[in-house]
Amino acid sequence: MELTNSTGISLPLAVWLANDNYDFTPGDLAISATSLMKPVRQIVLGNRITDEKRQAPDVSDFLAARLGNSIHDGIEQAWKFGYKKSLAKLGYPQDVIDRIRINPVMSELEDNPNTLPVWIEQRAEREIMGFTVSGKFDLVLGGVLQDYKSTSVWSWIMGNKDKEYSLQGSLYRWLHPDKITGDSIHIQFIFTDWSAAQARQQPDKYPAQRVKQHIVPLMSLEETDAWIRAKITAIQAATLLSEAEIPECTDKELWRSNSIYKYFKDPAKINGRSTRNFPSLAEANTFRAEKGVGTVLTVKGKVKACGYCPAFDICKQKDKYDLD
Repeated sequence: MELTNSTGISLPLAVWLANDNYDFTPGDLAISATSLMKPVRQIVLGNRITDEKRQAPDVSDFLAARLGNSIHDGIEQAWKFGYKKSLAKLGYPQDVIDRIRINPVMSELEDNPNTLPVWIEQRAEREIMGFTVSGKFDLVLGGVLQDYKSTSVWSWIMGNKDKEYSLQGSLYRWLHPDKITGDSIHIQFIFTDWSAAQARQQPDKYPAQRVKQHIVPLMSLEETDAWIRAKITAIQAATLLSEAEIPECTDKELWRSNSIYKYFKDPAKINGRSTRNFPSLAEANTFRAEKGVGTVLTVKGKVKACGYCPAFDICKQKDKYDLD
């Protein structure tokens, strides 16, 4: 895949941004666990775009991903090559440290039942309904799945991705039931824009530290299997449809921001600053009724996901929106 460098990023950083160590190649019947979580429309239309028709991405588009990959790689290297010294510094007893094995083979665990396995970046594949589903987790410690999220503080404050985190962890457990035995996923947030001043000013909702753990329950294996089968059924059905017939992405899948309902005391001045804004139409209309004058203007939330969709060039749904 060719890349552009339209912003003129310097060669040392451009090489870093262009580097990609992803070890899975998707196909019509091969899909990663994270891709399976995407909207049906995005999955099906994305598979219809050939590399020749796909617009070449710019290296600047990969900055967030490469920063996240660097954090993942750093944690992986620390566990693989420096865990003994680090655990000793943290006060763990030597007999516990000696029992730890990184990515041991199963026979080693059978021969040494006191071994404490730490699984890092392990990929597994599983066949279901003619599809090959693949997934590689970050780390499993004591049977508990750990996942690293380098993200903005906003993700923590909003807290609206627990269902997504639960599904992600559940898919990994479905793929790795021999290694993931816990019933929750531990999300390890690493905030890229954390502020000590904000933490002091908003102790009730702002994270107190730059890193924070968030525990989310997993679905049962039976629920996960049923979800996968339903999703594959939906993909298979949509594959036979034209672009116009494929179900559209929902507001949640589009990452649409909340709509704003603006009240204007003078209806002749709706192109100016609103008198007051409301989060719901009911509240705005109630306020207008109390005042006995004015008008309410709905400003639909902006759509954000389309700009990251591989099917952008052939999807007509995006043409309906004022993209953010």
